[in-house]
Amino acid sequence: MSEIRQRLDRLKSAAPSVRRDPKEDLISELRSRIGRVMQKPVLERRRGEGPYQGPAIEEIVPGDLHAVESSEIFVARHGHEAGYLHGNIQLEDIYHVSLDIFGELLTHPDLYGMHPDETVFMDTETTGLSGGTGTYAFLVGIGFFDQGEFVVEQFLMRDQSEEREMLTLLRERLRRFRYLVSFNGKSFDLPLLEARFILSRLQPDVLALPHLDLLYPARRIWKRSLDSCRLSNLERELLGLERVDDVAGEMIPGIYFQYLQGKDPTRLKRVFYHNRLDILTLVALTILIQRRISDHTTSCRMDGMEQYSLGRIHLEGGRFDEAAACFVSALESCAYSEREWEILKFLSLTYKRSGRDALAVKAWRDMVAIDPVRETFPLIELAKHYEHNGKDYDRAAEYASRAFSVFSLSPEEIGEIEYRLRRLQKKKGMS
Repeated sequence: MSEIRQRLDRLKSAAPSVRRDPKEDLISELRSRIGRVMQKPVLERRRGEGPYQGPAIEEIVPGDLHAVESSEIFVARHGHEAGYLHGNIQLEDIYHVSLDIFGELLTHPDLYGMHPDETVFMDTETTGLSGGTGTYAFLVGIGFFDQGEFVVEQFLMRDQSEEREMLTLLRERLRRFRYLVSFNGKSFDLPLLEARFILSRLQPDVLALPHLDLLYPARRIWKRSLDSCRLSNLERELLGLERVDDVAGEMIPGIYFQYLQGKDPTRLKRVFYHNRLDILTLVALTILIQRRISDHTTSCRMDGMEQYSLGRIHLEGGRFDEAAACFVSALESCAYSEREWEILKFLSLTYKRSGRDALAVKAWRDMVAIDPVRETFPLIELAKHYEHNGKDYDRAAEYASRAFSVFSLSPEEIGEIEYRLRRLQKKKGMS
């Protein structure tokens, strides 16, 4: 036997070495990576861990279990009287403002006819902030006005296996509304919910409502006057609201994962509270934005850069009187500041487009006096004015020539100035 083994060893050592295919190494590495990914913990609670510990969620948060197909979905419900004060805004004030302003001035024509009774306010709490197919919306809150009160309903996914039934119930609720309001829902909440609907083999048609995402008008109005346009900062700075006993948003996924692992669900109560406050803030912010835009006489007593932002919104909407009022008031607040030149620029455009040429000329001259080499804009506008309106070709040529002194002229700007001067020279020769 030992002789046979020795002969086999000699044959093995004498056999030519087989060159390993590099593709096999790559495939092996990919298999290892896939194995490591598959071993990562999933959202669903591990089987065999037993029932959740502590009291049930319905014992902690006011709400009921709703039968959906073969499951039961927990829905929290909280009513607020119409006169409820959230920060410095009463919820019922939404009935005393025209929501058509969003369709008029914020390029949302599909929001014309928006009425509070047909509007749902939505916010989600998720297992992560990055989105993607691995992120779940475990709590979806909606708010709406119903028979004299504002109601917040919150749909909880107590386990991954309940997702389809929770989304089914949510879809039924959303069918009664014609308009949707969110904060950053366009980029986060709605794409995430749409993905979850599709993965649950449900049609996401109810998410196709005319949608007012308050993040965008909020940025347009306050990005120049506030440090941040995050919802929490808008609450604090504009609504005068300081949350008490709230939970930080970044902690919410961890709280939910602890709940899934069978630990005491009492901490979820603060998540429901956080979500409900977000929805109430959506209502208050809708009212506040409408007031800011529609009442320019009030707006012009506010922060200078907020007035300037509102002026730009009115200018884009063709409301020249309102725009001018806001820009003039902004100048009073920002006189002798680095913002003065920029405000004058848009004030001059307002005057020009509304046919108030004398006021536009004054604004351009003020801009040149503040900083004659910042941009060619006021110099070229003055050259245009004197060429076409005053037929004063010498003065037009003077302002066009001064434009050469502006810093960092582009080749296009140089070409435009030279072309204008040649044309003016020709007109002078013909006159």
